[in-house]
Amino acid sequence: MARFTILSGGNVAEVFSWTPLFGGASSIRARVKEARFGDGYGQRVPDGINSMPRVRKLSFSVGQAEVDAIEAFLMRHAGARWFWFTYPGAARAKFRCSEWDRSYLAAGDEVVAVTFEQVFDSGE
Repeated sequence: MARFTILSGGNVAEVFSWTPLFGGASSIRARVKEARFGDGYGQRVPDGINSMPRVRKLSFSVGQAEVDAIEAFLMRHAGARWFWFTYPGAARAKFRCSEWDRSYLAAGDEVVAVTFEQVFDSGE
């Protein structure tokens, strides 16, 4: 199910194209640099131009063959390489996934729960 986009320099960015179950979670933890001074005074500024990456916790309930394909996709990226993902109703963005769980519900019925972390790496 993965599609590919050729990047400059010959690298290949894949597209994670499976659709998650309804009800996933989304969060943002703003990265901030802070300088503390005497008497409790401090100054804070955003840490860079992309200081608010999104984290999505999603689940995919599919058959064993599709779960194998999702897991192979994630293992190929090894938590280090980014891929394209478009959450329904949101803009396409770059994500990486270094953590996922696989659950067995019944014969042939499985769930993969993932944590996608948005990255702002260069490349198209």
